[in-house]
Amino acid sequence: MVAQNVKEVIRKLVAIQKIDEELFAFRREIRQKPEELAQIKLHFDNKKELLHKFEARAKELELARKAKELDLKSKEQDIIKADGSLMQLKSNREYQARLFEIENMKVDKAAIEEDVLKLMEESEKVLKQIDAEKIVVDGEEKKYLAEKEKVDAAVQKLTEDSSGLESRRREVMVTVEKEPLALYERIVENRDGVAIVPIVNNACGGCFMHLPAQVINKIKMYDVLVRCEICARLQYLQEDL
Repeated sequence: MVAQNVKEVIRKLVAIQKIDEELFAFRREIRQKPEELAQIKLHFDNKKELLHKFEARAKELELARKAKELDLKSKEQDIIKADGSLMQLKSNREYQARLFEIENMKVDKAAIEEDVLKLMEESEKVLKQIDAEKIVVDGEEKKYLAEKEKVDAAVQKLTEDSSGLESRRREVMVTVEKEPLALYERIVENRDGVAIVPIVNNACGGCFMHLPAQVINKIKMYDVLVRCEICARLQYLQEDL
């Protein structure tokens, strides 16, 4: 490749590089937008999960209360039955024993009533938490859906803009020889969208490593494409272009 040809290739690669800088920025944004939305959705899902836990607890308490109420009803029937049997007892000893039995059943009944009361109080507390959490979940859902609409619109716009840049890129690419273009493509993918950089104050514009005079002289000769020994990017002198 003669000097003029190398310079021309560099000019075209620099033109592609400018497009790629925008393209890679768009691609990063396209990736980041859904990631940002995912964080909002995660927060929304966590709130929903908390609401589901409250609702599950409310069902548990309701089932426990109904079971206790059945126990209470059964205990009351036992007391009524035992009370009714007192007049059928023939001895005072049997009578006192039955009274003692009835008294124990009443103690058990009072304990069940206390359990029912506690379950009702806890249920009331959980139901209040459910009402409050429903308001929070509703707000988080609206926030998520509004953000999703914005993100979808932004991604669509970025995708459309990227498509326009891709078209411009292809127009320049067809004018570059295959070998230097293939080299550029490999580097740009491995270096996050930056494949060719200018020399700035005798240092690589990509990794900022100082370059010896012989390397800069080699670049000035423009008989081959020169790559940085550290970051492997292609190098050029802005003033020569």
